[in-house]
Amino acid sequence: MTEGWPTALRTALRRGQQLVAEVPASRPDRRAWIAIYPIRHVAPTGDKQAFNLFHREFEASYIDSDRCIGPGDGMTDLRVAQAQDENELNDLLTSWGVDRDQLTYVHRTDYPV
Repeated sequence: MTEGWPTALRTALRRGQQLVAEVPASRPDRRAWIAIYPIRHVAPTGDKQAFNLFHREFEASYIDSDRCIGPGDGMTDLRVAQAQDENELNDLLTSWGVDRDQLTYVHRTDYPV
């Protein structure tokens, strides 16, 4: 579960807010992030929180010039996964080498998507 996470980040995820962590890129002219996109499934037994995870790299020049960024336009998805609950989310982040202390709100970064 997300116990041990900062309360504000845990609450943000549960409210559907996206979180990101900047990670090392493969080349100096690129920037990379791990992004968590919460998704809510409405099931007959009640809401279930799940998460899409993306490890994305961007050409730094696209970020610096505020160009539209998407697949084939300066952005590359290196890894994509889905966690069905908070436990799987923790496991995926750990396997991708991301510490929860690296996570922050998108508006505090220049993550472009």
